[in-house]
Amino acid sequence: MEKPIYTVITFAPVQGFIEKSRKLRDLYTSSYLLSLLSWVICQGAKKQGCSVVSPALPSITQGMPNQVILKGKLSEDGVREIKSTFYLTWRIITNTCRKWIEENLNQWEYAWGRNWDLWGNHAWEFFSAQGEPGETITEVRQLINQAKSSRNWTGINWQGESSTLSGADAIAYPHLGRMIDPRQYNYQQEQQNITRFYQELSLKLGEVLIQENSQSSANNSVEKKQDNSQLPQSEKDKKKQEVIQKYGSTFIDIREQLSIPELIKRLISHPTILDNFQDELKLKENRDFFGELPLNIHRIAKELNPKTFKDLNRHKENKEENKYWTGWFQGDGDGAGKYFKSLKEQEEEKLTHKFSEEMRDWGNKLMKQQREKLPGKSRMIYAGGDDFLGILYEEDKQIQPLDCLRWFYTFKSEIWHWPKEKRITPSVGFVWAGSQVPQRDILQHCHEAEKSAKNKGRDRIAFRILFNSGNHLEWVCPWWVLDVSYLEKSLSDTKVPLEAKKETSFNLIESYKNRNNEKNWTHFYQDVALLESRHVFDGEKIIVDEKTVNNPEIDIALGLIEIYFGQKWYEIIANPKNWFNRYDENQLQIFTGILGDPKSFDPNCSNNLTNKIIQKLTNHYQVKQAFNNWVINLAKVGFRLTEDKKS
Repeated sequence: MEKPIYTVITFAPVQGFIEKSRKLRDLYTSSYLLSLLSWVICQGAKKQGCSVVSPALPSITQGMPNQVILKGKLSEDGVREIKSTFYLTWRIITNTCRKWIEENLNQWEYAWGRNWDLWGNHAWEFFSAQGEPGETITEVRQLINQAKSSRNWTGINWQGESSTLSGADAIAYPHLGRMIDPRQYNYQQEQQNITRFYQELSLKLGEVLIQENSQSSANNSVEKKQDNSQLPQSEKDKKKQEVIQKYGSTFIDIREQLSIPELIKRLISHPTILDNFQDELKLKENRDFFGELPLNIHRIAKELNPKTFKDLNRHKENKEENKYWTGWFQGDGDGAGKYFKSLKEQEEEKLTHKFSEEMRDWGNKLMKQQREKLPGKSRMIYAGGDDFLGILYEEDKQIQPLDCLRWFYTFKSEIWHWPKEKRITPSVGFVWAGSQVPQRDILQHCHEAEKSAKNKGRDRIAFRILFNSGNHLEWVCPWWVLDVSYLEKSLSDTKVPLEAKKETSFNLIESYKNRNNEKNWTHFYQDVALLESRHVFDGEKIIVDEKTVNNPEIDIALGLIEIYFGQKWYEIIANPKNWFNRYDENQLQIFTGILGDPKSFDPNCSNNLTNKIIQKLTNHYQVKQAFNNWVINLAKVGFRLTEDKKS
């Protein structure tokens, strides 16, 4: 029997492409574009006679991961053809946006052609790796990681002012790329030209959208509301201009000054430009590349229609406008690589495909039912594979942080493991962000918070409070601390009294009561702040490896847990067996400890956590410091997430 050959194809940069998004709608557009590029790779592979192992459900374009696993021999010419199709798709996207601007704003002289060509040709890196007959998918995945370590990146140089969003690329406007003597450079004049260009672009986008709406009976109500037949012509023109400006500003604000890739993400969601893009794909010479187009590609314009999509404007200039704190979260599955390595060779392909199918089906259903699954007007983006991103907010009012916190109480059981249990656990970073924090900073903190959840031992959530000043607080905890449905199951192998597990009907947060038997966290927060200011948690100085360090005591922290969370939770948290992760023979995590991986404190620690090893770890100064910090951060973050926020 002939042994199978597997090929893995991927592209980059993905994280950077998503993060450079000013508006929530841009995040969705980024996800759609990445999924479309992955779909193109799958279509090219099928044309070469390969079957797609992962991603499953290729007819659903949204949520396609950027790593594609193929089965079947793929020649070098075949790889080159897939690669050329990939780059052709991106060039059609860029050329469609550029062509629309130049045709609809033809009063400008354009010098930016070379810059658009550079972005069309060098925005992405394409990687592929093919195994030998009989090599497993896991082995080929390792080959693709090696291929990605040898980068062939081309930096795009430019002359002009930086984008106000990323600061790394030039502002896209007609004179970008124009050669000029630096001695004749007029900064003020260039800024005026940039502002005028974005004003005209915004108005034209609104004008075209109004024209499209006027052709649809479903949208005739817009025109009826704007019935100004009794007004003089000058007033009619003024009213018309106001409507056009309103609709145009929903796509581009004149203050944004976007770079070329940022501008592409904004324009491609416009229905007219998206139609032009589809028309380009349908040309005969392109159909030879792509075959049948995905049926739901039109969802980009439909779902991102500014009339039905609530944008969160995080750069309001009117002081009277309300500005709200919002909750953002990012996460993915834990240890998927370890799970695949644990599979037997004869079942690896089947279970890899099944895993992809389950995750893709989960993401597709969640996107359709997010109004039922998420609080308020919240939205969630399924980015592909096991990655997701979302925002918790209310329309035109402040969502309460406690509502966000309570949603995460059942995230693992009712969101992640819905509609059926996954093979891996989730790690999530949640950021409660101040109203003045730019979206790009929030996304970066989401990424860092997710990394904290991973680094602390996976299968947990990191809560981060991000203030307008840029400072932040963070508390990381296992899911069983929040989700009581996992409490008894998680602690079944520990020597916690059975009555403690059964009588703990509330999670840790809901069990809180202050000295007046109230839910107000002020007392706990103030006690911790006072004790910290007096260095009570520091303990005595000791010498370790010729360095002077603090050797903390944990009695004070444990006492605070008992006072504010009750005897039952004290018994659970005071048990050192609940502090550290435990693993099976395949290094798969079977228990999530409060403090995470024991090897983060003692690299030589055995995976077999005997009572003797646990006792040794408990006396380690870094473990005691980590436990104290866990209680301290619980007080600080809990205080912020349970307060009644007015604005």
